[in-house]
Amino acid sequence: MPNAWVHAAIDLIAYGRPYFDIHKEKDKPSEILRQRHRKIKHEWYQVFGKKWTFDSPFPNFLKDQILKINQTKGGDKAEEVMAYTDHDYIDKIWDELPKHERKYWEGFFAWVLLNPKILKNWAGVDVSDGKIKRIINDHEVWETCSVLKTEYKRLCNYVKIVIKNDKNLHNMLECNTMAN
Repeated sequence: MPNAWVHAAIDLIAYGRPYFDIHKEKDKPSEILRQRHRKIKHEWYQVFGKKWTFDSPFPNFLKDQILKINQTKGGDKAEEVMAYTDHDYIDKIWDELPKHERKYWEGFFAWVLLNPKILKNWAGVDVSDGKIKRIINDHEVWETCSVLKTEYKRLCNYVKIVIKNDKNLHNMLECNTMAN
């Protein structure tokens, strides 16, 4: 299973916010159950092959549910549900990857996370100014997100500790820095 910070980095890229706490809470049972933790709080993971596949990871009925949440509870709540659900999708993909490829992906996500210019220009997340690029009614809008800077800083601090404690990840990122 990918670490919560990998999920959070993917969400930062996809949604503009890391939703780190959602992923930490969702994987809390792994402290005791390890790989079997997906029997708890991983509803979408459990219905793989029945309600979704890799070819159709987010079927129309799920999209409709999220649209309804957006209409009734707002965009923030809908995004939280999307982060909660995509967690299981990422877990399932992660399970299919060879171990060495997982480390490459960790390196990629750490590298993107620690490069604010890439986040802004590629992912549309301006962590320096706390803004997220959205397309609303076919218009590009930079929305202010009051918690983005704090959430980003917290995630980066966590990832820097992970890098410090993981020699392979540290070496991957160090080599990338030297190549530039």
